[in-house]
Amino acid sequence: MLSDISDYRNWIEIEPIETGLSGDRKFHITRNNGTELILRVSDISKYKRHCDSARFSQYVGYKLGLNMNRPIEVAACCGDTLVYTLYTWVDGVEADTKICNMHTPEQAKYGESAGALLRRIHTVTAPEDILPWDEYYSKRLDELLGVFRYRVKGSFRGDKQTLGFIEENRSLLAGRPQAALHGDFRSGNLIITPDGDLGIIDFGRWCWGDPYMDFQCVGRSCSAPFARGQINGYFEGDVPGDFFALMSFYTAVDSIKRICLAYVCGKEEYDEAVRSAEKTFREYNGFAGHVPTWY
Repeated sequence: MLSDISDYRNWIEIEPIETGLSGDRKFHITRNNGTELILRVSDISKYKRHCDSARFSQYVGYKLGLNMNRPIEVAACCGDTLVYTLYTWVDGVEADTKICNMHTPEQAKYGESAGALLRRIHTVTAPEDILPWDEYYSKRLDELLGVFRYRVKGSFRGDKQTLGFIEENRSLLAGRPQAALHGDFRSGNLIITPDGDLGIIDFGRWCWGDPYMDFQCVGRSCSAPFARGQINGYFEGDVPGDFFALMSFYTAVDSIKRICLAYVCGKEEYDEAVRSAEKTFREYNGFAGHVPTWY
């Protein structure tokens, strides 16, 4: 499948990466000179998406000087049926693995560092000519809820309350600012480098949007102290009054979205997404309030 990639002859190890619901096939590549890379492969229909993600990663990486995957090459392969992107590798240990073994104050400190990192990403403002956020997001939301109700026909404990909460809070979208978003910002997409700093990986779901939407995944991070730290670090201890209402809204939507994504990935992934949605429902007390129990 990969043999017609120009750099393939220099590879001595190709290790599949099994995590994620993006639908891309991902590989950890080791070249004969010891250089490590990450390879993302998709159907050729996603060619434009690969190009857009590569341009965005290159722009954000160089503009902000972040330690992150940077694009090397985007091209078609496998007889032009697939598209691939080669990225640089971020050296270090997955934050999920390392932070869970730390004491609570250290977990919170890394969370604060993650929040500061996310705030830097959000300094990249969106182009002025894009659609207003409420108009753009509402259309996407309608499509997502349609898939959940009529194609996936999904259900989980708390589904009706979650859907009701989403519908009742659409008005929160009006007038929201837009900036560069990571799209899946959580401890699972962070790397602790050998120097103890944070690197960031997987901008595959980047978009322009409401900065608060990048907190939709914070509850799925490795620990409550880290998640609390991320919020406090982002706002430098002064959390705005509208934040938790919007975070809970985007988190509810993310629960539905993950179920829809997992539906086409297999039973194991689907069941895990349902368990995650039910856990989120409990953490937000059935969405009777906006502040999760872990905060």
